[in-house]
Amino acid sequence: MNTTTTNNNAIRIAARHRTLVARTALATLGLSLGVAAYSCHAAAGIDAAMPASGVQPLRLLSLYSAPAESAAVDDKAVAVTDPAAATATDTSVSKEPELAPERGALELAGGNGHMTHGYGHARMISLHGMAVTSAGVVQGELTQQSRFGFSGNYGNLSLTHDFSQDYYSTVAVGTGNSPLFPSWRIDTTGYRKFGSERQYVAGVGAYYAKGNESARADQGLLFTGIVYHKGLVVEGGLRLNWADPGKILGPSQYIAATFGSDDRRAIIVRYEHAKETYKVLPGGSALVNFKSNTANVQWRERITRDSMLLAGLEYYRSPLYDRLSFNLGWRWSFR
Repeated sequence: MNTTTTNNNAIRIAARHRTLVARTALATLGLSLGVAAYSCHAAAGIDAAMPASGVQPLRLLSLYSAPAESAAVDDKAVAVTDPAAATATDTSVSKEPELAPERGALELAGGNGHMTHGYGHARMISLHGMAVTSAGVVQGELTQQSRFGFSGNYGNLSLTHDFSQDYYSTVAVGTGNSPLFPSWRIDTTGYRKFGSERQYVAGVGAYYAKGNESARADQGLLFTGIVYHKGLVVEGGLRLNWADPGKILGPSQYIAATFGSDDRRAIIVRYEHAKETYKVLPGGSALVNFKSNTANVQWRERITRDSMLLAGLEYYRSPLYDRLSFNLGWRWSFR
């Protein structure tokens, strides 16, 4: 193999490595609507009245959870003896400038949902943040929601930490007020990557949430799987939730797909089928014991190098009422 061919291969690997790092950093910001270990559906006394678009604990992926290259080359160490020849022969390197990985991000979103059968509106405003640190990816959330005559606030802080190229985990804690949110909550999830390029991810998680009403609490397990393809991420999961009082089992299943990436445009679709046990209604938490279905889609469009427009639409259907929700948000990236 001659020197020019060797340098061309090195350039190709370095370029793919830069793309990988950018993509996985963005995945950490929750590109996918799956990985629902921290979904509001599982929180004590909560059905997710509004879809929150953006950096959410329920969408955590590891910084290195996307497929990894078999060899990563530092582009500063690549010596190109004939740049013109390398450019002419290496057609796999993208001509478009690649975005640098995000080291931090903020998202501000607001939404409104209309509920049928005279239940009025559900409103939400949220602020989400992310920072890549030496300890891992730190994410925070502050949200305010109102529905059924109740209004409440919730705050959440989480850390995603890589133990190796194959294992990572996420730990989150949160606190809130009113019947809409848990008084306190803790979640933990471990992930394992498989495949020649680590393109398959399996996760097992557990959580506990203590409600603001004396007898209400939720605890559960989450089993999730993620598959990475070129331009597509597919997720699926099963959640087993036991609700108190009564330790009533309410399982749910979801599937989600992310098309594209935050580099330019991402479209996310998600569907969930759940058996709901307790639900916040105008009189407070009530045992409903019915099945519901939720479908949502999110559009994420990059406007400038460091900003994105976010728009989401969700439809929720149950025997008690239906809800159609819309939200709009903006994201600032720090690189």
